[in-house]
Amino acid sequence: MLLREKFQSLKNDDSGAIAIWATITLPLLLGAAALSVDASRFYNLDQDLQSAADAFSKAGAAELDQRGDSLIRANRAITTLVNNEQKFATRGRGNVKVGSIRFLKSIPEKDYEDISSDQITTDPSQARYVEVEVVPERISTLFPQGVVRTITSIELKAVSTSGFSQDICGVAPVFICNPFEDISTTSIYEAMNDPSFRRRQILFKSQGPNAQYGSGNFGYLDPFEGNSGASKIADAIAVDSPNLCLSKSSGVNLRSGNINRISQAFNVRFDIYEGSFKKVKTNPAYAPAANVIKGFAPKKKNACDLVPNPAALGMPRDDTYESSSSSSSQVGSLGSGNWNFVEYMRINHNYMRSLTIEGVTYTLDYVNGRSSPSAPPSRYALYRWEIDNDSIPGSLTYGNSAVTPEEGIPQCHSTGAHPDPDIDRRIFTVAVLNCENIEASGGMNGRSDGLPVETFVKVFMTEPMGSGNENALYGEIVGPVIQGQDIPARDKVMVVR
Repeated sequence: MLLREKFQSLKNDDSGAIAIWATITLPLLLGAAALSVDASRFYNLDQDLQSAADAFSKAGAAELDQRGDSLIRANRAITTLVNNEQKFATRGRGNVKVGSIRFLKSIPEKDYEDISSDQITTDPSQARYVEVEVVPERISTLFPQGVVRTITSIELKAVSTSGFSQDICGVAPVFICNPFEDISTTSIYEAMNDPSFRRRQILFKSQGPNAQYGSGNFGYLDPFEGNSGASKIADAIAVDSPNLCLSKSSGVNLRSGNINRISQAFNVRFDIYEGSFKKVKTNPAYAPAANVIKGFAPKKKNACDLVPNPAALGMPRDDTYESSSSSSSQVGSLGSGNWNFVEYMRINHNYMRSLTIEGVTYTLDYVNGRSSPSAPPSRYALYRWEIDNDSIPGSLTYGNSAVTPEEGIPQCHSTGAHPDPDIDRRIFTVAVLNCENIEASGGMNGRSDGLPVETFVKVFMTEPMGSGNENALYGEIVGPVIQGQDIPARDKVMVVR
């Protein structure tokens, strides 16, 4: 009853006090509401622009794998693959546009520091980051102009820098020195795009006084936090997917000292089980490659009692070698890329007259011992042709007419070839280090800090490791590890500033 009387009193009041207060407070209330809306609009537009800049830079950074076309791919990804919309700019709703793109070798340690000119690059092999600035947008204010006459619109900007971190998992803990570290005209990334380089054989590991990459280092990494005993490293090389990861951004640690039985670990990939690895012939994780051609044949009738046989022929070595460009890397000699392709085809493919590999048709002249074209394919390309065309050398393919006494289809492991066709056991991934630069900045011996990695590459093992002076590792660099194509790749793209 009392409340009703109060309202009746207000209704009958004609003093005008409420109107006066309403006149005074209404502009303030409307202004506060407009300011609140403006703040929300400014915030949302700023978020739209920053989100767009982040998306652009991350799309570009994902392509920065140091290959020769990486900057082209990054520019294309930024300008064509990403669409981001803003809703509050003065021009109306529309897509955020890219203003500028810069590729960087490095970034300042502190976010507030400006990027210097020597951190900017146009070299795809050096680009580690990409900075994207979007076209600024203006936004008009709703706040009453009569109250704030000088603020009618605001221009908002956004810049984002993203980087690419190359990580790999489930790979052998081994490294090589960059054979192109001191060659200014060619980088390892450019070389991997060149077919003439991909057929050049490389001596990765040797015996004797030239076996070390640096004082006390023989090409092994320590991914197990100092607990990298010889048996643990050997097993990580032999198994199909060891429980370890390596990171380009974090660097790698070296494992000093040689490992005598490392050849036994590598050779399980060729269906050869010796020493402690005899017990894994039934374990699928240690199964060999689908094609184990190696120039071996059984001593008697036992398919697993294999020895080198002069009537058989594995992948021939290059005819000549030259020293690596890196003086700190005593191993790592590069072959010429010329090898006896015709003789290999005679023994392993019954005088086949012609074949097409990677789009190139080779015609073979066995009388004169030459082919047309004269440059042979890479051994890896031929190896893949044999698998993909059901032409693995041996009697299982060619029957009684087989020239070679060898059987290239694995016979010793209980499951035969590795059960996963996506895992090629004659391919292993290695970290590439700039050894000369590491030696100049403190040396390789005894280093336990994360040493910088130039890149990770895939290596095709062309023959098993032997014993004595033949306890060497020969291979071809097949190409870079690529996210989305190679199982070990765990690349990360992140906004860094």
